[in-house]
Amino acid sequence: MADCYWITFLVVLFCLVGAFDASAGDADPLYRACFGQCKETGCAGETCFTHCNTPLNGSSSDDNWYLKEPLYLWLKQANCLSDCQYHCMLQRETERATHGFGPVKYHGKWPFKRVFGLQEPVSVAFSALNLAMHLHGWLSFFTLIYYKLRSNTDETTCYNYTSLWHIYAFLSINSWLWSAIFHGRDMDFTEKLDYSSAVALLGFSLIVSVLRSFSVKNEATRVLVAAPLLAFTITHILYLNNYQMDYGWNMKVCVVIAVSQLLIWSIWAGISHHPSRWKLWTVVVGGGLAMLLEIYDFPPYQGLVDAHALWHATTIPLTYIWWSFIKDDAKFGTSKSSKKDK
Repeated sequence: MADCYWITFLVVLFCLVGAFDASAGDADPLYRACFGQCKETGCAGETCFTHCNTPLNGSSSDDNWYLKEPLYLWLKQANCLSDCQYHCMLQRETERATHGFGPVKYHGKWPFKRVFGLQEPVSVAFSALNLAMHLHGWLSFFTLIYYKLRSNTDETTCYNYTSLWHIYAFLSINSWLWSAIFHGRDMDFTEKLDYSSAVALLGFSLIVSVLRSFSVKNEATRVLVAAPLLAFTITHILYLNNYQMDYGWNMKVCVVIAVSQLLIWSIWAGISHHPSRWKLWTVVVGGGLAMLLEIYDFPPYQGLVDAHALWHATTIPLTYIWWSFIKDDAKFGTSKSSKKDK
């Protein structure tokens, strides 16, 4: 099994060398012309949007105060741009299909069909399920730490990584929340929050993998280890939000971080005698294989299910096993500390 695992990672690492496909649809002159016209007129071909009729400077024949509020105007503009992108994309894809061409990406994403106003309903559902699994896992971990493992004479447990997993749970829930929102409605601010939340979660997950695998318990040492990784993560988030939303570069950074932490966990599982290392192996191997869906993605089937949505689906059972390992690790760490005290 280990040989297969290393082969999988070699394949992933070789894929990092190649360039990722840019969004060809963004450079399409016909799409750009449609999008530019829609921003000016509020109409994509014969499809017009009533919420794009009010001028963006706030001048309106309607005297309602909220129509002139900056927040309302900003949300209206963002929603208008989202609708323009979507309908221009649909029109262009229809034209391409009539000429025998396959779908291409627009703004880093495949063309999807909206269902009940949701742009990627399958990804929204899977993101919500992932959020629920993390919430359930964190609550069960919280109950274990503060009610089952707490000593009668001490209000704290002997597990040294409790605070790290609390932060991890918060970042996970936040990341999957914005994932569901972003897949439901693709706007500039939802995209940035989704990407930023995912990078923050990956960066902190790498920090946790290093601290736990090397049993770093001293607070000063933890700061020294975490500082450069945290600095890189924050810098990358600032780059995406304030300089350029580079989808290809972000994919490379995320894959490198994910592969790094999976390698760390796999080596630690191989050399340690942790009683629940099989759960860790399951998550590591499953996560590595699932990562291939992010690299070798494909257009959405029937405009609904693509490789990214399937990746969301695979992480649901892995999340349950992962939190099960975290709880087992808390029990294992507490029992070892108790034996040392005796």
